[in-house]
Amino acid sequence: MHLKGQLHIHTTYSDGEMTPQQVADLYSRLGYDFIAITDHDHLLKPSYRRAIEEIKTDMIVFYGIELTVFTPFGYVHVNRIEGDEEILHVFNHPQDYDLSIKQTIECIEIVNREFHIDVVEVTDHGFHTPAFDIPEIDYPKLASDDAHNRNACGRAWIEMECRRDKDDIIRAIKKGEFWNCYTKAQRVLLKG
Repeated sequence: MHLKGQLHIHTTYSDGEMTPQQVADLYSRLGYDFIAITDHDHLLKPSYRRAIEEIKTDMIVFYGIELTVFTPFGYVHVNRIEGDEEILHVFNHPQDYDLSIKQTIECIEIVNREFHIDVVEVTDHGFHTPAFDIPEIDYPKLASDDAHNRNACGRAWIEMECRRDKDDIIRAIKKGEFWNCYTKAQRVLLKG
């Protein structure tokens, strides 16, 4: 089955502008099959998990959390996304940390010792960051919105051929069995 998904979205349960239900409604209208809501650990409001569980949608909705992880290079963010049994760890937006490629690779390896990183984002709020989409960063590369508001939704996503099942989706992502997609406006920006 062909699936379209988004794995980095924020809501009013941390620093996003839309409720979990509004996020689900918007991504559903955009034709997504699954999303992960990944609010920030240090800003998280009570009843977060319950709010995600109560979303009414035909999409698969993953519970996630954006963890703040302290390293010798400073703090970084890692999304922890839960399936029914599988867990996915995403090293988020490496361009935000103002590190060289060598330092970024070292930082990912340090974080990997604690969280077993599965994939690395190659987008900044939905815009491709080619400097990190390189073979030297030896992980599957993931495109995501890191959406905090309505305007940031639908800029970048992943697609895959996979059963419509949380754990199957996570296993496919861990194996790199997906491809990144970007809006047409994005492609024009990258060429210009």
